[in-house]
Amino acid sequence: MPKQKYITYYLSLLPLIFITFNSYYNSYIVNPFSYLITSSGFIALTLLIVVIIIPVINSLKYFLDRRILGLMTFFYTSIHLVIYLLDNNISFKYLISDALSLLYIQSGYLAFFLFLPLVFTSTIASKIRLKNDWFKIHKLIYIIIPLSFVHYYLIVKADYLIFVIYLFITSLILVFKKRLKRNE
Repeated sequence: MPKQKYITYYLSLLPLIFITFNSYYNSYIVNPFSYLITSSGFIALTLLIVVIIIPVINSLKYFLDRRILGLMTFFYTSIHLVIYLLDNNISFKYLISDALSLLYIQSGYLAFFLFLPLVFTSTIASKIRLKNDWFKIHKLIYIIIPLSFVHYYLIVKADYLIFVIYLFITSLILVFKKRLKRNE
C-alpha cells in the first residue's frame, strides 16, 4: 500500500479517536450523543472540502489519497447518521416524521443517498468499466456539497461564523477549479 493511503487513513481516523475520547472523558459535554452527531458532521464536511481541494493544490496528492479520503468522508457521514438514529432510539415513526417535516433532515438524507453511488463506484475496476460515466457519477459531489451546506445551515441556531468560513473556503475552491478547467 502506498504511503499516501497510510497517511490518509491515519489522518482521517485521528478526529474519530479524538471525539470518542473527548465524549467519554470530557465532563463538560452534557449530551455525548449530540456532541458526536455535531462533531462527526463537522468532520464529514471538512473532509468533503479536502476531497475537492486536492486537485487544486496538486502537491496534496503526494500525501493524501483522494479515493480513500472520499471513502473516509462517507464513513464519517455514516457515523453521523447512525448516531442520529441511535439518539432517536431508531424509532421509525419519529424518523419518518422528521424526514417528512424537517428540511434539514431531508437535505441530509438526500446528501447521504447521493453519496452511495460514489462509494459503490469507488474502485478502479468500476472506473475502468464505467469509463466516462464514472466521471459523471462522481460529479454528484457537486450536489452533495450544497445539500450538506443546506443541512448544516438549517441546523445552526445562532453562530454562523464556522458556516460562513466553510462556505467561503468551498466557494474559493470551486471558483479556482472552474478557472483551472477553463485554462486547460
